[in-house]
Amino acid sequence: MIIINRVKKKRLILILGFLAFNLSFIMLSIEDFPNLAYALTKAESNEAIEAKIIAKDLAKQKGIERKALISELFGEGKKNYEAKNYETAMEFFQRILEIDPANKSAKHYINLCKEAMKKEIPETVTGSLVKRGKDNFKKKQYSAAIADFEAALASNPNDQEARLWLAKAKEYEGLYAKKDAAIKQRKTLDVARNVSTKEKDAAEQSMMLQVDRGWLPPERLPREEMEIEEIISPEELAEQEAKKKLEEKMASVVVPAISITDADVQDLIRQLMEMTGVTIVLDERALAELTKEQPIRISLTTANPLPLLDVLNIAFKATELGYKVEPNYVWISNKATVAKEELVTRTYRLKYGVRKTRKVELTEFEATKTK
Repeated sequence: MIIINRVKKKRLILILGFLAFNLSFIMLSIEDFPNLAYALTKAESNEAIEAKIIAKDLAKQKGIERKALISELFGEGKKNYEAKNYETAMEFFQRILEIDPANKSAKHYINLCKEAMKKEIPETVTGSLVKRGKDNFKKKQYSAAIADFEAALASNPNDQEARLWLAKAKEYEGLYAKKDAAIKQRKTLDVARNVSTKEKDAAEQSMMLQVDRGWLPPERLPREEMEIEEIISPEELAEQEAKKKLEEKMASVVVPAISITDADVQDLIRQLMEMTGVTIVLDERALAELTKEQPIRISLTTANPLPLLDVLNIAFKATELGYKVEPNYVWISNKATVAKEELVTRTYRLKYGVRKTRKVELTEFEATKTK
C-alpha cells in the first residue's frame, strides 16, 4: 500500500512537471526549441527508470510479506504438533504448501503428523488410574494415590508400573505419617515445657513473696468492734411517722392535666391547693426577696395527670424556690433555706465490745510454793 502511494505521488509530480514544462515551452522563443526537445526526452527517460525501481520495490515487499506469512503458519503448526493436536497442525502445514509447494519443512512435519496419528492409541482404564495416581502423588495425597494404584492393579494385575508406584506411595505415606507424628509430638513437648517453665516461675515468685513478707512488721491486732446505737426521741419518732404518712399521701395525690402560661407563683400554689386539698404554706419573706427585681412567672403544661410533688419539682426547676414536706403541710421557700431546715441532729450511744476474761486457778504445788 505504501509503494502504491509512492507511485501515485511520483506520477502526480511528473504530470505537474510536464504541465509546467509545456507552459514554459509556450513562453520561450522559437530559438530555444532544440534545448526544449532534449529536456523532454530526458524527462521521459527518467520516468521509465523510476517505474522500474517501483516495480522492483513491489516485488521485494511481496516477497517479504510471503515469508512472514509462511513463518507465522509454520510456528502455529509446530505449536499444535508439540501439543499433540496433529490434525490441526496438518492444516497449518498444508496451507504453507499452498503458498510454497516446494517447502521441505512443511512436507516433513506433515509426514510426522501422519505417523504420530497412526501410533496414537486410546488410553486404557488402567492407564488412566495410574495417571491419576501419579497426580495425587505429586500433590502429596498419598492415600488417594494408593487407592488409584490398587484399583489399577485390580484392573490389570500384571501392570508393573502400577505395582512400582504403589510401593513408592506406601513408603512415602509411612514417612509422611512419621513426620506428622514427630511434629505433633514436638508441639506437645513445647506446650509441656512452656507449662513447666511457668509453674517454675510461679513457684519462684511465691518463695520470693514469702521472703518479702518476712521483712514486714508484724500485723497489729484488730481493735475491739464498737456497737453504735442511735438515740431517737419519742417526739422525733412521731414526727417521722407523720412525715412518712404525708409523703405517702403526696404520692397518692394526683394533679389533673393542667396548662398555665406566665402565671404568678402564688396563683399556681392556690390552684394546686384547690385541686388536691393539700395545705401549701408559702414563705412570704423569701418570696419577697426573690421577686425584688422581677416577679416569678411560671409556664407549665402537663399532658397527663401527675403526682403533686412531681408537679412542684417541674414548676420550681427553673427558679430559686424549693419545698419541704412537713408532718401536716408542704412548706415553700428558697432552696438555701429549705436545705438548712432539712439538717437533723442525731445522737448515738457508743458501746465497746465486751472484754472476756479467764479465771486461772493455782494447783496445790503452786499454792504451797507461794506460801
